[in-house]
Amino acid sequence: MNQIITATLAFGLIGLAFALLLAFLNRKLKVPEDPKVKEILNILPGLNCGACGFSSCKSYAQNVAKNPDKFKPCRPGGDQVNEKVLALIGKKRSSQKQEKMIVVCRCGAEEKDKKTSIDYQGLPNCQTAHAMGGAIDCTYGCLAFGDCKEVCPANAITIKNKKVHIDQKKCILCGKCIEICPRNLFKMIPNKNLGNYFVACQNKDKLKEVKDVCSRGCIGCGLCTKVENSPYQIKENLSEINYDQVQKKKPVEEGKNKCPTKCIDSF
Repeated sequence: MNQIITATLAFGLIGLAFALLLAFLNRKLKVPEDPKVKEILNILPGLNCGACGFSSCKSYAQNVAKNPDKFKPCRPGGDQVNEKVLALIGKKRSSQKQEKMIVVCRCGAEEKDKKTSIDYQGLPNCQTAHAMGGAIDCTYGCLAFGDCKEVCPANAITIKNKKVHIDQKKCILCGKCIEICPRNLFKMIPNKNLGNYFVACQNKDKLKEVKDVCSRGCIGCGLCTKVENSPYQIKENLSEINYDQVQKKKPVEEGKNKCPTKCIDSF
């Protein structure tokens, strides 16, 4: 019995000694953190969204404090937050005005528009469905299982009738939907404040192939390019908007109205 007690006490003392040693080494070897890191963290929105390329706001703050010359703006924070961070690290804001962007999903088809001849029995997520050949006939279209919705930290994405909707007031431009979509449907476009038009299709097949899989797809007819001062152009059978040419709403709206499949969206 005495031997058990002695052994227990010995192990306890050894454990205590190691704990004290580790505590001592931690205090001695600990690298003091730049106080600017905490100040930057107090300015940031604290979403840990990863839009800056770092895993967390703290990692971002540490990088900014250590490398002020390599400053990258915080997208969710916007101009007000970035100006405060720049002032803190002693940097001036670039004289070049940063273009405001929005995220859109380039598939405007609802469930009724998508042709489905596949009885998909796999896991209900876009990554798996895409790897297995898809759950819809269109190999470009939205699978609508909601991978994008799951990763959105701002709850800006909803799916209704198998169509993605993005609440632009909530969207923080983190880019996580862009990264996770296996069909590269999400894209950042300039916010022109003229109705924010975009072609909600990315099917580059020819007319017959498009019509065979979706009633809402772009058929490359070119009618949108025929209006006066049209910013639309056809590339690889698909309409796209040259946003550098968008100065007025009228030609973009007229091009949208001429589209026979209504694949040009706006909000």
